[in-house]
Amino acid sequence: MKKFLLIGATALMVSNSTFAGGILTNTNQNAAYLRNPARDAVIAIDGVYSNPAGIAFLPQGFHLSVSWQAAFQKRQIDATGKMFMMNANNQSADRYFEGTAKAPVIPSFQAAYVINDKWSVSGQFAIGGGGGKCEFDNGLPMFEEMIGGAVAQNGGTSYALNQQLTGKQYIFGLQLGATYRLAENFSVFGGIRGVLASCGYEGAINGIKANGLTAAEYSALSQQAAAGAQQAADAAAQFAAAGLADKAAEYAAMAETLKGQAVQAGTVAAMIGDYNLDCSQSGFGITPIIGLDWNLGKLNLAAKYEFRTKIELENESTNSANVDALMPAYADGGKVRSDIPALLTLGAQYQFTDAFRAMAGFHYYWDKDAQGSPINKGNNTWEALLGFEWDVNDKIMLSMGGQRTDYNFDDADMSDINFNTPNYAICLGGAYKFSEKMKLNVGYMHSFYEDHKTTSAASGITRNYTRKNDVVGVSLDIAF
Repeated sequence: MKKFLLIGATALMVSNSTFAGGILTNTNQNAAYLRNPARDAVIAIDGVYSNPAGIAFLPQGFHLSVSWQAAFQKRQIDATGKMFMMNANNQSADRYFEGTAKAPVIPSFQAAYVINDKWSVSGQFAIGGGGGKCEFDNGLPMFEEMIGGAVAQNGGTSYALNQQLTGKQYIFGLQLGATYRLAENFSVFGGIRGVLASCGYEGAINGIKANGLTAAEYSALSQQAAAGAQQAADAAAQFAAAGLADKAAEYAAMAETLKGQAVQAGTVAAMIGDYNLDCSQSGFGITPIIGLDWNLGKLNLAAKYEFRTKIELENESTNSANVDALMPAYADGGKVRSDIPALLTLGAQYQFTDAFRAMAGFHYYWDKDAQGSPINKGNNTWEALLGFEWDVNDKIMLSMGGQRTDYNFDDADMSDINFNTPNYAICLGGAYKFSEKMKLNVGYMHSFYEDHKTTSAASGITRNYTRKNDVVGVSLDIAF
């Protein structure tokens, strides 16, 4: 039962990462990413995040971008196993589980001031991870697997349970930095990002029954059996005193049987009692960032490295006492490590004509070095990105792009709580230029996740994991 509840709490901890990227990383920081994700070498205001060294090549003056995005994700698990047929409320061997993540308001702001032909300063505020709420209305198959297995091990033939899990996760980032133009066509960037993590988790596993009986009923049976055992033991002592050895042995054996029944009923009662998790977590970390940009006219090359962000989350909890006993890491005042992995980005942009340009990018995340990861991540994550932009006229620009994200998960890394399967994403959108000083970006991104199938050697339950992800957004770029 300890393992069961611990996994349930951890599921809430990681369920809200909405976008592609490494563990707890949102790769989009501006709606321009949704119309063309290959932003790693752009010379634009959204480059404050994607290519901060490129800010040096913007026109002198103040630049601002205000962005809004909305993201919607579904996590789906199709599970099949004979154990599910023990569920008194649903005796089918097939199950469908779905978690829904919603982030309807994801704001971000980028600003830069190009002081002169040497120096520029920039800053941004964005949600770098999470950004919304995730709900598992009918729980996860692991809960049924754990309960069903525990009931069967104690001689039961049926179970029932209710489960609801909800998690909220917001990782806010405030970034400040400076860009210096070392040469006419080469610039460097140095900055830091302060990261504030705020998370909240609520979980309830209740209404558990074994063979149609509740925890209270098993407690009553345990007490009755214990009382009967004591009465049998007293009778055995009386028969022994009277010299009736056969009767004494008979009642002594009865006492031992009833003691065993009392222990077993008490064990089942403890196993199927209600558990309630209510935990809020917060923590702070610093991300050093360095970057460079090499502008060769039609060709622009860029690179950025974000160091690992060390974050320790502190709990504020009002859990039930049994949850605190089983999961001290989530007790009030407890601390949990939850790092954001280091990230390397490489990008290139080439201007084929005055109206047409292409971009390419590569991301590499050191996920397995991020301490506190709730999964046994054996490999790191990489992404490849490609994008195109076409200036239809002096007002309208159309763009499209795509990316491939490979988490390198094998069966040992996959679980109900975290199953980031490889995926392809397409991005479509454009921009409308109101004037030389003002531009509106509009974008849409859809991710196509691959299925991943696993089979539990212990229970024989087969799972098929997949996800769906859609993001829309708009941003307004203004130059002063």
